[in-house]
Parts: sequence; C-alpha cells; structure tokens
Amino acid sequence: MSNGGLLQKAMEQQESQNNTEDIPVIPIAAVSKDNTPNSKDIPIQKIFLALGIGGLLPTVVMMWFGVYLIPDVVPVTLVTPLVTSASLVGVWIYLGIGLPAQIKVGGIVGTGVSVVPAIIVAISYLSMLLLPVILGTLFIGDMSLGEVEMSDDGTELEIKIRQNGGSSSAVDALVEVGSWTQTMSLKIDKSDGLGDYGKLNIKIADIYTGNSLPDTDYLLSISVAENVMTTILDGNYLSRTIDDVQSLASAVLSDSDDNCGSTNDCVIGVSLTAWAGLNSNDRPGSLPLAEYNLSATLFFENGNVAIDYPDVYVDEAIATWNSNSGDYGSGQYDIGDVGSELPLEGSVVDPGLGGFKYIPKDQWEESEFGCYYFTVDVTQSEPWSADNQIVSHTSYYIYAEEVVEGDGPNQGGGGSQETWTAAESC
Repeated sequence: MSNGGLLQKAMEQQESQNNTEDIPVIPIAAVSKDNTPNSKDIPIQKIFLALGIGGLLPTVVMMWFGVYLIPDVVPVTLVTPLVTSASLVGVWIYLGIGLPAQIKVGGIVGTGVSVVPAIIVAISYLSMLLLPVILGTLFIGDMSLGEVEMSDDGTELEIKIRQNGGSSSAVDALVEVGSWTQTMSLKIDKSDGLGDYGKLNIKIADIYTGNSLPDTDYLLSISVAENVMTTILDGNYLSRTIDDVQSLASAVLSDSDDNCGSTNDCVIGVSLTAWAGLNSNDRPGSLPLAEYNLSATLFFENGNVAIDYPDVYVDEAIATWNSNSGDYGSGQYDIGDVGSELPLEGSVVDPGLGGFKYIPKDQWEESEFGCYYFTVDVTQSEPWSADNQIVSHTSYYIYAEEVVEGDGPNQGGGGSQETWTAAESC
C-alpha cells in the first residue's frame, strides 16, 4: 500500500510538471524594501493578452472616435495621451508589476517593481507612441485636398489640406474660386483620426456670384508650390439668391347663419401664403441657406390696402415677424429644408385648414365685393442680390355675391352665396 501510495504521488507530480511545461512563464525578479529578491512567475500569454486588450484595443477605439465622433471638437493630440496613460495604468495594475520601494500612492507603499514585465510593457507602449511619428518622418505623404465643409454659422467654407507627416511650418497657398484669388498661409498643424491636416477658411460672401444650383459649378483650386488641387464646391452651400416668388390668397368660407345671415355661403376670412426660392417649373425650390426680406400686401381694386401684413425676415429657413399680440399668428415659422412655403398666419384657427390661422374679414381695411390682388415682394442685400433687386409676384381674385337658382325663398330654394375665385387681372 505504501509503495503504491508513493508511486501514485510520484506519477501525479510528474503529470503536474508536464502540464505546466506547455505554458511558458517568465521568472520575475522584484526587489523589495529590504533588498531581498522576490520572484513570481507570470505567463507570457497573460502579458501579451493584457497588452492586446488593455493597450491595443483602446488605441483602435480612440482612432475610431477620432474619425467619426470628435474631429475638430476634442483634438486627438489631447485625447491620445489621456487614453494611453489610462491604458498603461490599467495594464500595470492588472499584471501586478508593482511600485518602487518607498513610493506611496493612495495609501499603498511600493514593495518593488517586477523588472522584466515592466520592461516589456514600457517598450510596447513606446512602440505604439513612436511608430506613427517614425513612419511620418520617414514617409511624408503627398499633400491632398480633404473635406470642404461649411461653418456652423453658414458664413465660411472650411477646407482641409491633408499631408501625413507634413511640416507645421507655414507655406503659401494660392486659393482660386472663379475670378476670386487670394494667397493664404497654410500650416499642417492639426490632426484627427484620418491623419495630419491644415485648414483654410474662405468667406462665402467673398466668392459668391449667384446660385450654383441647378447647373453653375464653383471650381475651387489650391496651389502649393507645384502641387495643384481642385474640386467642385457643394452647390447647396452656394445657392442663396431668391429668383422665384409666388403668392396665394385663399378664402375661408362658412355656411353658418351666425356668420352669413340669409346668405347660403359667405367669406369670413382669408389665408395668405407665400413661396420664395429657386426658380422651377412648379413652386419655387428650397433655398434653406438664403437670407431675405419679404413683404406681403392684399390690395383692393382701387389700390387701397385690405391687409398690410408685417414685414417678414427669413434667415436659414427661419421666418420671423411682428405678430402684433397674436393678430398675425405666433410671429415665427420654420420653413424647413425641403420646400419653400411660408404660411402668413392670422388670428383665428380654422380646423378645415389643418389648424392654420387665417385673417378674419373684420380685420380687413377693405372688405367690399370687387377685385383683390395679393402681392409678395422679396429683397436681398449684396452679395446675394445685386442692387437690392426686387423679386415679386401678384395673384388676382374676384370677391362677389352670386344668386343661387331655385324655386324661390318661399319654397326653400334660391338665395345667394359669396364666392372668391382666381382671376387673370383686375
């Protein structure tokens, strides 16, 4: 029994040694406070796993953030050292590398550093930090034209010139758009997830000569030494001139005895609508970056004003006007990026118009039967329009009372009704 027991123990010890031989380990010498060497074994797989997950993975995630989420908001040059430092601390603690003797951090006194893993980790992080710099120094990329974007306030074009590993020393860049030219200073002094770049800014008002849409291209050319870079600018950025205006006055009808008395149907108000934008075969097209002033007036046939709507100011699709304490709606309307329709609100809600507020007839200055015409004028300042040119549209309407045929009032038929119909002129 005893021999069998000793033999069994020997076999188990041999099997344990065979299992551990497959996993390479690094004997680590650590020097304690009393200079007594300590030793522990850390599998090499654990070290490389920690470097892969704790070091390489955060770097990849940081690059993804730099490309898609934080370019020009938080500089990658600031994010990189923060992420790298946090990653290094995490890997260091996970591997239990330790602190030098006599150093105290957060109440923990260092008992010694495991030298070999410390060296491996340090070399790995130095390689991750220095490799892009070394490659950028050895392999300076060609200069190329990057993204062209519009500033948040819509007044400038922001142009990125990319060159990985390029010098941050200023060079002259000749910038041309049509007949406009200017020499600007360019530095490759910024970076994001896509690499190093410099930025040039052009005021849109300086290069604007009229709508790019539908078929007038603005060609941007940038020359640095012998390198010439060109691109066609986004036509949406450079289309801001109103060249088409339309107007519409729609009657609001009622058949209520309280409103109409003995008349079958009567006009109780009018809804006014204006369109201003890009010339098209139907309604004016959308120009969401346009800035303009719009005036709208409903006239009676003798030239007297029936409705003098407050002047409307539109900037980047937001229209504002004086509501006169609710007589003219809320005083603000978001036209949006798709259409160009601008409802000119009144004081009374009509469910039949989808909740739109119309201007009741008792607020008109003229409300007799006859011909009415509705005129919308749009003006813009330079450079969006030369010499404050007025773009105008007038629509015409006949407001009348018509006799309704029937068997006569005693037999429940006949009577009259009011009509509002479009006309060619007054």
